[in-house]
Amino acid sequence: MPEIIAEAGSNHNGSVERAEALVDLAARAGATSVKFQFIFADGLYLPAYYDDGRYVESEVYHTRKAEELSREDWERIWRHAAQTGIDISASVFDAQGLALLSDLGASYVKIASTDATNHELIGQACDLFDRVIVSTGMASLAEIDPMVGFVRRNFPGTELHLMHCVSSYPCPLERANVQRVRLLCDCFGVPVGYSDHTGGTTAAAMSLTQGASFFEKHITTDRTLPGFDHAHAMAETEFTDYVATLTACAASLKAPANQSAPAEDTTRVRARRGVYAARDLPAGHVLTRDDLLHVRPSSDFQGFDLSALIGAKLETDVQRYQAIGRCPGAQATHSNWQAAQAYWSGEMTEKGMKARDDN
Repeated sequence: MPEIIAEAGSNHNGSVERAEALVDLAARAGATSVKFQFIFADGLYLPAYYDDGRYVESEVYHTRKAEELSREDWERIWRHAAQTGIDISASVFDAQGLALLSDLGASYVKIASTDATNHELIGQACDLFDRVIVSTGMASLAEIDPMVGFVRRNFPGTELHLMHCVSSYPCPLERANVQRVRLLCDCFGVPVGYSDHTGGTTAAAMSLTQGASFFEKHITTDRTLPGFDHAHAMAETEFTDYVATLTACAASLKAPANQSAPAEDTTRVRARRGVYAARDLPAGHVLTRDDLLHVRPSSDFQGFDLSALIGAKLETDVQRYQAIGRCPGAQATHSNWQAAQAYWSGEMTEKGMKARDDN
């Protein structure tokens, strides 16, 4: 199963109970971990804007301030996640959030796209965490490259992961640009994930084929709630399907490319052609094309065409519709008609098709 992060973000709306409900949702859906956003308004926003001799209050600052949870709140949420059995972490935006996340014992930290060029915060994260995920929304390769170089030079022991993201909420599928996952893999040689802001599972499945090894998807308990991220987040049923689809897609891509599916062994029996006698043929008869039917079902004869039989002399009598093969001479051989007949009979019954009545 690929790593799938259930992005709870700030969809707790300042409620510990709702945060715990998001933890439960992520666990039931089968996510690898659930992740919140440690947004402390003073570390991310100006409280007011100076404009020509006056100050204009920042609405977003006060909204974020009102939704802040305390250390005690987060400790309770962490305990709930432990009891539920799901890993938990957070995106951080300042030193306060980093310190709190470190104290809580998270296994990884995420730096959001807004700070992809904030080397100071990224360096602080590398000081505290072994695994650091940096989202690359809005960032050019010219901005990502020095950030990766900064981490490699100064924190060579850090497990740096990049996460492709299109910073558009929601993001139309046609603008998901998932081939950028492969570009990031090739350019920087680190694990690359996909922060999916599209509406379904298609972009994530596409990104798997581009090399994405972990995923992030916003979740909510109720898409109608007020808040920055509820409207474009996935409710439980959708997210459960998202996890299941990605898991199935990842399993499909793990199969060896030059290997048929086990189910095809059954299909081969009834779908491949065998060679059958078009009429009763006596031993000693020299086979011509008109003597042979190349039709379903398969038989023990595995020839690629009829040339191995045309011109051959029959070593045994062969009855009409009896399978013909070479063992090594031309003779009657085993037909797989019984297995094929059982398959066709079952399929026709299942699909409401009327079988022939020979009575």
